[in-house]
Amino acid sequence: MRLGWIGLVIGLGAMAFGGHALYEAKVAAERKDIAYDRLVAGMPGFGWYRVQGASWRLIDAVTLRGVTGATLPDVYVRVRPAGAPDGGDAPAKLLVHIEDQTLADRMAGILAGLAQESYPTAGDETLEEEHPIEGMVESVLTVDRIDQKGVRDALGARLAGDYLVIAQGRTPDPSGRGLAILIGGLLLSVLSAFSLLRRRRERDII
Repeated sequence: MRLGWIGLVIGLGAMAFGGHALYEAKVAAERKDIAYDRLVAGMPGFGWYRVQGASWRLIDAVTLRGVTGATLPDVYVRVRPAGAPDGGDAPAKLLVHIEDQTLADRMAGILAGLAQESYPTAGDETLEEEHPIEGMVESVLTVDRIDQKGVRDALGARLAGDYLVIAQGRTPDPSGRGLAILIGGLLLSVLSAFSLLRRRRERDII
């Protein structure tokens, strides 16, 4: 198989992702405690945080569907700052992202029932239970843009124009993984570049 522009683009992307993973593992190697207000005011591009002064509850979750209509394993939850009134729909500046297919399927069923006002939420304390926020900020290289469009469509005005996403429970990747991705991307980029140069020379000779 001949390598070309596609291989070069993939290689450069892998280099960017691997380099970011290495940088993140070095700079965000230690978890930081941070107040919710300070976090959303600063809008950091990456980092490993435990957020104080806010929590999330499953009643504020949304789920997504793939192109086949199946529920995706991604659950996004609006974060509520401490003291926010119950039922408040103020635009969320922070979302928690949980990847759990079982939870996603369960919440999809609950949300469908709530939309039809037929799901008996009374007595289901798990929906109202408050959970702490701890994980990695999803950066421009790790956030799923397709997911974010679905979340934006689902939440509408309940989501701020500028917001952060924290991958709940995620910790910095080992530096070895980032290095392996970086080296793999570099090799693919070099091979693709040589392939493009060789093909250009062959066309010039003809």
